[in-house]
Amino acid sequence: MQQSSVNIDRAALVALAAIIVGWFLMATLVVDFGLWQERIRFYEVWSVIQDPGGRLSGVGRAHALTTLGFALVCAVAVMAPAISIVRKRKELRFTYLIPLLVMVISGGVLYAKSTAAIHTDANVHSASALFARMAQVAVSRIGDTVAARLSIGLGAYVALLGSCLLAVRALTSLRSAAARAVAAESGSGN
Repeated sequence: MQQSSVNIDRAALVALAAIIVGWFLMATLVVDFGLWQERIRFYEVWSVIQDPGGRLSGVGRAHALTTLGFALVCAVAVMAPAISIVRKRKELRFTYLIPLLVMVISGGVLYAKSTAAIHTDANVHSASALFARMAQVAVSRIGDTVAARLSIGLGAYVALLGSCLLAVRALTSLRSAAARAVAAESGSGN
């Protein structure tokens, strides 16, 4: 019996599977109002960024185009490391960083968008300033209510763990390649 010479990075495949499950099958954000729950998967996060109040409450528009667009970005972010694994090209290992970058950027934008406030000048005494202050109070109260009911779902943790594992695999691979290059350079110099 002859053993095949296939040398696939199994740890990277497991990490990639965890990312796929976390992004596409499991909930990343969960809004729980008792009998009513809204579960949002990672590929739907940009619809939350676009319309946080509407998407988290379930009342807003579907944002199908935004969801489809970001789902395609997520698919590409998963396919890039998959191609690197299948082709076994060490120089493509930097693609292992893409899922983590997508998660970090999305999380940062979501955080920035959720903490944005309406800025009003307290010294201005016009009707528009009064309405702006009332809107700020209303948005703050609604945001506090939703934030108290919002939790990070298991899908976020599974995908983040897989993304971190892929990133570590990439960095160790790049570091070992750099060490081999230095060793080869010093070997040829002797």
